[in-house]
Amino acid sequence: MKYIRIIFISFLVLSCQKTSKKHIAIGTWNNCYKDGTYVEYKITDEYLLILTTKSDEILLFKNKIADSTLILSKFKNGLGLPINNDTLVTISQSKNKIVLKSTYSWNEIELNKAEFDYDAIDSTNSKLWKNKTLSEFKKRAELASCPDSRTEKEKIIPTLNVDDTEEKEIPITQIEK
Repeated sequence: MKYIRIIFISFLVLSCQKTSKKHIAIGTWNNCYKDGTYVEYKITDEYLLILTTKSDEILLFKNKIADSTLILSKFKNGLGLPINNDTLVTISQSKNKIVLKSTYSWNEIELNKAEFDYDAIDSTNSKLWKNKTLSEFKKRAELASCPDSRTEKEKIIPTLNVDDTEEKEIPITQIEK
């Protein structure tokens, strides 16, 4: 009887403890894309921070974790998304790599575990924090030296010339009407 009581109490204590299940994507990640762009991601329970060599801005989105998905939205008065929310679903994972898929664009985002981390966001001196973060990012991007592995055909960006009309003389009599 004493043995059953000990098992029951142990089970009760263990089942009442709050489980701190952490999403696999929480952490710092980076990747080189096919066009030579280097991108870093910092994912926390509260936000997603993105730095890319295509921009000198720090992109910051609100993040909510639900099971194996990350739900992204904009902060109040922050950078907007093309839709209200984008959901990134975990489709594969390993110790050093994770692949997320956007339910909005259906693009897959492959992330490699990074060996560095960012300083905490300093809201009291955000300009200094931003400058330091961008400076460190640019150094890492230069070291990564991501090659442009697109074919010549892939590098051609189709353009549309909307100014293809010929100039025609309009008689003054038609303008006055």
